Amino acid sequence: MELDLSDSSGTDDDLPPSRQNRFQRSDHAGGTGTGNGKSAIVGSGPLPRMQNDMKTQIHNIEQEAYTSVLRAFKAQSDAITWEKESTITELRKELRVSDEEHRELLSRVNADDIIRRIRSYILSYSTEQFLYTIEQTVVCSAFQCGV
Repeated sequence: MELDLSDSSGTDDDLPPSRQNRFQRSDHAGGTGTGNGKSAIVGSGPLPRMQNDMKTQIHNIEQEAYTSVLRAFKAQSDAITWEKESTITELRKELRVSDEEHRELLSRVNADDIIRRIRSYILSYSTEQFLYTIEQTVVCSAFQCGV
């Protein structure tokens, strides 16, 4: 039986199956193997892809954790103590955050509206407390409070 071009659906499934399995292991010379029992096609199967997806997921979680610490430190204060700087450095190592990623994440934290509102509130509250304390000191001085 002969097939005409009009009989084809135009997809690869019309072609005869390949005689070589792309995941086939071949340890002999001239084969597709690497000589160590592994396929020469790297990343072609579902397992390497799944491993890469998992590594990406883990790194995303690491970046989220690092960002959360940066946000907490920034919310507490604009100034970072040496202890916090040391903590950030250790976290960068443990969570595998590169210099470039650190800069990007820090930029996001500095631009975060929630953190800005928190810092603004803290600064205004601190200013009010400071002014109230000065006012109390002046009033007490005038009336000899506590003397």
